[in-house]
Amino acid sequence: MKQGEYMRLQERDYLEGLTEKEQEKYREILEEEKRRAGGFGRVYMFREYPKAVRHCLSLFPNNYLDINNLQNEELLKEKNQEFSKIISDNECIERNITKYINKNDGFHIIGSILKCGGYNFGHHDAFLFPEFQLGSSMRPDYLLIGKSSGGYEFIFVELESVYGRITTKDGQLGECFHKGIYQVKDWSRWLQANYDSLFGKFKELKNREECLPEEFIEYDESRMHYVVVAGRRSDFNDLTYRIARESFLKENIKLLHYDNLIDFSNSIVGELSY
Repeated sequence: MKQGEYMRLQERDYLEGLTEKEQEKYREILEEEKRRAGGFGRVYMFREYPKAVRHCLSLFPNNYLDINNLQNEELLKEKNQEFSKIISDNECIERNITKYINKNDGFHIIGSILKCGGYNFGHHDAFLFPEFQLGSSMRPDYLLIGKSSGGYEFIFVELESVYGRITTKDGQLGECFHKGIYQVKDWSRWLQANYDSLFGKFKELKNREECLPEEFIEYDESRMHYVVVAGRRSDFNDLTYRIARESFLKENIKLLHYDNLIDFSNSIVGELSY
């Protein structure tokens, strides 16, 4: 399920466009929108568009986080329970987590960071890119892109160990968090110096009918955000949470534990957007 160097979120390649049947259904809905508007503007029925239409209309059709999926409450709750079981296994490693998310369409788990992680973008549009390559040697586990009225912003996500040297006894950050922080700082430095090189990669993935907005062409540090996930809630104490707050305020690096992801993914079930 690879798209060049990148994984698309669905088996289908939506860059190939719509089938005739999907086009016909889309035309019918557009006519219904006009009818309902009664000659005054247009009534949008986006949620009633066929799934393929919603993808194909988006900026990145193969990486679109479909908001309609959030309404499939029973399925999402089941996936969240499965994710929680994986996290609760003392032998769980980071690769088990990405494998589950990528193979079982659990992308809402990472997408939930947009709505629940303290960010104010993603409710207009949201996209997810697993294993997004930076340069020749850096590969963030996930790149989240969200849009608000202020445009697009980017979250680079690093998943570290669930168990191990997460924090020290007094609550200071341990080896796992330090490793993740070093990693995202390397990404930040690379982006500052090489952001223009991503243009070709974004162009390969975008909707062929759309132009890339300026946010994908010109580097803007204020649009770049970083998340490191490691450990469990039990690894955090008051000092750890203080360090996490300071990291977010001073370095724009959000430190989360995996129980946060469980809580976040449960919170967005039934929501109208990311």
